[in-house]
Amino acid sequence: MKGFDEYYDEAVEPGKRERAFAWATAIGLQDVDGLRTSEYLYEVAKRHIEGDITADKARDLVDDYYETKSGRELPEELKVADKVSARIIEVVNDVGFDLSPSYLSALHGLIFEDVLKGAGGFREVNIRKREWVLKDDSVTYGDWKAIESSLDYAFDREREFSYVRRTKRQIIEHFSRFIATIWRIHPFREGNTRTTAVFAIKYLKELGYKVADNMFKENSWYFRNALVRACYENPLKGVGRTFEPLERFFRNLLFGERHELKNRYLRVDLGNRQKSELKAGRRGSEKRSEKSGQKKAVRKGGQKTVERLWRLLKDYPHLSQAGLVAALGITRSTVQKHIENLKRAGRLRRIGPDKGGHWEAVK
Repeated sequence: MKGFDEYYDEAVEPGKRERAFAWATAIGLQDVDGLRTSEYLYEVAKRHIEGDITADKARDLVDDYYETKSGRELPEELKVADKVSARIIEVVNDVGFDLSPSYLSALHGLIFEDVLKGAGGFREVNIRKREWVLKDDSVTYGDWKAIESSLDYAFDREREFSYVRRTKRQIIEHFSRFIATIWRIHPFREGNTRTTAVFAIKYLKELGYKVADNMFKENSWYFRNALVRACYENPLKGVGRTFEPLERFFRNLLFGERHELKNRYLRVDLGNRQKSELKAGRRGSEKRSEKSGQKKAVRKGGQKTVERLWRLLKDYPHLSQAGLVAALGITRSTVQKHIENLKRAGRLRRIGPDKGGHWEAVK
């Protein structure tokens, strides 16, 4: 994701900044489902940002890539993340918008076309999903039989609200609750959060707001956890809904405020110290410490590639060297070199034989 930062500061060509924003958002949103994109997608994205190809061409290139041998060797999760990212950029900067459930459904169809079965259709089953932020409990999502009526009611109420002459606080409080309501109804069995995020961006642009470039790029997982906390209530455990995390996110997104967004503060089992820190709203980012042995074992010049390789093997322990070559866009010898460096650093070890075994990524 850091590869797009240069376009935010240096963009002078009309539309280039918007293209960079769309890609950063699209790729960042894959994190809400723990998905990562390939190196090939980054190259396509850069070509589109520079204006060498159109959004339609970018999508075609991604689709065609997964018909090739290199693309077919990659994990299914990588394929889904790449295709969905390419589709999101087609709609994020499109000027069309409609404040209606049918438009929300259309967005889901556009984003997940040829990726999810029944894209654009509402779910027909009730669901639960264990959440880390809730210590494996689940939000109570809307009953599938009432999805259409629930959405109609939520959108009707939203149309009655005017954002004109409202204070920042009123705007943030109302918008946060509207978006949380849509998300909790959970119209779609899969891709619900990504569709809700794209809808929120489109709606805010329709209202005339400038959306901060890096928010979904860097905080999409926080956005999802904030939605969970805004929609979860368990009186027996003494846990009630809280919109504060989601409001903090949208304050940063719309007004450039700098509230600290840390996922660990959203856990329902916060200790007193963490609660105190969250209430104080301290700014800044967590500093991640690295073991001295890791720093010596991995050369600085290839650090980014090494970390991407390590994350791929962590998520896909059975991924072959050929798959790593295709995913990272580097040579087989470079892959082997990085693997050896990671093994010497104690961050990677092989379990079982070369054929039939798997990798174990160690922090």
